[in-house]
Amino acid sequence: MKAMKVILISIVSALALFGLMAILLGWLLSSMCGNNVYTESLSLDKMYKAVIFERSCGGTSGHSTQVSIIKADEQLCDNCAGDVLVANGHPNNNKLKLVWLAQHDSQGQQLQIHIPADIAIETQETTWSSWFDSIDISYPVFDHYPLACEQTPQPKACQFVTNDQKLIDVLIKYEGFKNHKALAVSVNDMGNVRYGYGYGYDSMLKAQRRALKECTKGTSPTHVKCELIR
Repeated sequence: MKAMKVILISIVSALALFGLMAILLGWLLSSMCGNNVYTESLSLDKMYKAVIFERSCGGTSGHSTQVSIIKADEQLCDNCAGDVLVANGHPNNNKLKLVWLAQHDSQGQQLQIHIPADIAIETQETTWSSWFDSIDISYPVFDHYPLACEQTPQPKACQFVTNDQKLIDVLIKYEGFKNHKALAVSVNDMGNVRYGYGYGYDSMLKAQRRALKECTKGTSPTHVKCELIR
């Protein structure tokens, strides 16, 4: 009986020691990591901000692209891992884009993290919560929205991603339209999309006027802000 107790105590002690060593090793490894903020985006209510940052833990671990949501008046801690998204590769290569949108059916808001189709994701959360707020997170893929803006500076509409199939079809057909041609798009804070185009005109000005007119058709221009993107 005593021998059994000794064996049991030895096993429990070994497991506890192993657990303590694992915790210590994890702490040592994490303390070797460093963060470098790449970009920040303030939420619509200005209470929070999403932060894209590069995280490197030295050695052969390489770089990773990570995203966290923190309070607007806080700074990303030096050794915190991303609590929203973790992906392989440097932010310069992944080229993530952050867009905040209002929720359709509530007072809340959602965060879009635009990602490339070939990104290698390790962690991907679809919600983030604090004591009082919850934020939905979605991940539109670049390839699903071929809206390459050709205006400088880029209009606000170019910051949004949508899976609106009608708009995607128009963007594809637009490439075959005859000059002069123009395309106007409006995206509101809810992510709703309007668009209009004009083509085959003898001047760019006429094509642009037609695109803007089609974009605002059926609504008051004061309620819709259409922008020329092509």
